[in-house]
Amino acid sequence: SKIIRAICALLNSGGGIIKAETDDKAYSYRCHGLGEVNPDLLKEEIENCIEKLPTFHFCCEKPKVNFTTKILNVYQKDVLYGYVCVVQVEPFCCVVFAEAPDSWIVRNNSVTRLMAEHWVALMLDIQPLTFFPDVSEPFEAYSHPISPTSSAVRTPVYPRKVLEFKGTLQRHFFPVTQEELQFKPESLCKKLFSDHKGLEDLMKAQIYPCSQGIVIFSRSWAGDVGLREERNVLCDALLIAVNSPLVLYTILLDTRWIGGLEYAQNTAYQLKQKLETVGGYTGKVCVIPRLMHLPTTLYLPDETPVHYPQSYRLANKDEMEDLLQALVVVSLCSRSLLSDQLGCEFFNLLIEEQCELLSESLQETRELFIHCFPGTRKTALAIKIMEKIKNLFHCKPKEILYVCENDSLKDFVIQQTTCQAVTRKTFMQGEFLKIKHIVMDETENFCGKYGDWYMKAKNITHPKVRGAGSGNLHHGILWIFLDPFQVYNVDVSGLPPPSAQFPRKTITKGIHCALEIAQFMKEEMKRVKENIPFNMSIDSLALFREDAYEEIMCAQTLPGTCETETNVTKEQIASHVAERCHNLFQRGYLPKDIAILCKRWEDRGCYEPVLLKAMELIETHGATEVVFSQAAGVGGSHIVLDSIQHFSGLERNIVFGISPECALSEKFHKLCFASRAIKHLYLFY
Repeated sequence: SKIIRAICALLNSGGGIIKAETDDKAYSYRCHGLGEVNPDLLKEEIENCIEKLPTFHFCCEKPKVNFTTKILNVYQKDVLYGYVCVVQVEPFCCVVFAEAPDSWIVRNNSVTRLMAEHWVALMLDIQPLTFFPDVSEPFEAYSHPISPTSSAVRTPVYPRKVLEFKGTLQRHFFPVTQEELQFKPESLCKKLFSDHKGLEDLMKAQIYPCSQGIVIFSRSWAGDVGLREERNVLCDALLIAVNSPLVLYTILLDTRWIGGLEYAQNTAYQLKQKLETVGGYTGKVCVIPRLMHLPTTLYLPDETPVHYPQSYRLANKDEMEDLLQALVVVSLCSRSLLSDQLGCEFFNLLIEEQCELLSESLQETRELFIHCFPGTRKTALAIKIMEKIKNLFHCKPKEILYVCENDSLKDFVIQQTTCQAVTRKTFMQGEFLKIKHIVMDETENFCGKYGDWYMKAKNITHPKVRGAGSGNLHHGILWIFLDPFQVYNVDVSGLPPPSAQFPRKTITKGIHCALEIAQFMKEEMKRVKENIPFNMSIDSLALFREDAYEEIMCAQTLPGTCETETNVTKEQIASHVAERCHNLFQRGYLPKDIAILCKRWEDRGCYEPVLLKAMELIETHGATEVVFSQAAGVGGSHIVLDSIQHFSGLERNIVFGISPECALSEKFHKLCFASRAIKHLYLFY
């Protein structure tokens, strides 16, 4: 079909318009794949053909093909002469086929034509069921020439924003400079070099004479790309340098282990595949495996050294940046220390983008109620909004006030901004004559104690006209952030009823945490809506729409961890937490990445000695010293051990939630725990 093929060509490029002149008597529609139809039915036939076109989506949204069809009459001397068919098509997000590919495969002793989704899956070595859960035939039923090693790990679907931010992330984490080689991630390198003397000197000797590039360490690059980790491997180090191919150094702990070479080769091959299929790297690339051994620093050559052509070396800074950006994408789709560090910055970029969109309302919407769901990190958004207010209205920091409920959150905000920050209690007891703009956070847990905080804030930002001097009065910003799902205060909040919370904006396009945590929160929000506690608003909870939440989950979240253990004692909880922390420290995570949160403040004193004892029992040589701080020290370098209420509005990369006596009716406590975690959540009930 010429018309259908032309439509596909436009869909797969920049879109466009097709004009086809037709004659009712002489034109054969069947030769164009449209069938023998009257011109009146031509529009319907074309639409049916387009809607049936095979498509393959790499994105999560899976939009339909957008097109417009018109049939125009053509007259000659007022007599109908023929028709002009006009089809306007918009650029398609992914891939459209005119028909199933001309590709065949043997299945069950018969030759079968491949469908488009199976053909793409074979070409890219990805699992079609990830994209097409409704495919009737299992993909494993097809015979195809893919080795077990390469097919063991399938390409994941990553958020489209990853591609948009990969350059920014690369320049932030892996800047290509003229300086000496960089060792990354710094925390893991410091841990490895401290625990294993001679490793740093060994690596510098091996990578000589490379002088411009980056060495990226991991406890196991095999685990990072989806293969099995090996206990005989101390670590892997990937060299990315100008005028050098990629080299993967594997440092072994046991010289007697015979699987080292196979491990290194499989890891190098899988990493190369990931850089191409997931990272989208289009240049020539190879990853050369190299084996080394500690503590003797013995170099173990591979069986047959492979010499690659010069074209496989990174020739300049631009090629190195392209490769590093592909590695950023690969890392974001994995679970590792590097993935978490990149992921946290990725979420910060999303928050910055969300703030840009939200700040567009500052000029025309001076008072605004902003409803945020768990996972949107509304405090980070509120802090950035204050900076936008300062820049937009050319304010002095002392003219902008942040108000929250807890001292710990207030202290954290003071460290993050130059604006004033107070608790609701201080706000109600003080005078703020120089304040012009107010941002209020965590207002779902405010109360009426000390007076009507809402009216006081409104009178400050929107003073009433009085007397002759009223011409100098201003209308400032009063933006109120709240999360209707995290109400733990049984008192009346002091907020206007939902029907009076206007203008109102609901943040529906911002989930800044791991996919597994977001899924957990979605299920908990559904349960809360099904059994609404007495202190929550039905109207506010109704703003949550599961389909919209799932769409954003798919578009923005990254892989992470969410685990739950039930029916555990206090000693078992302490043992599990200590073991997890020890493993995390071995992988380069730091105490400042972790928060251990209890349901009540009283539980902190109960768990602190038990946790310290459990951590002492598993301490080894070079173990990280464990010191606990309260929520007020969230910006410090220690593990936070506090209650979820005191940690309100704060977050850390790794959160342990402890509430063994939590009743089934207290589902919102799980939401409170989950909303404090960015990439790792461990719950004990």
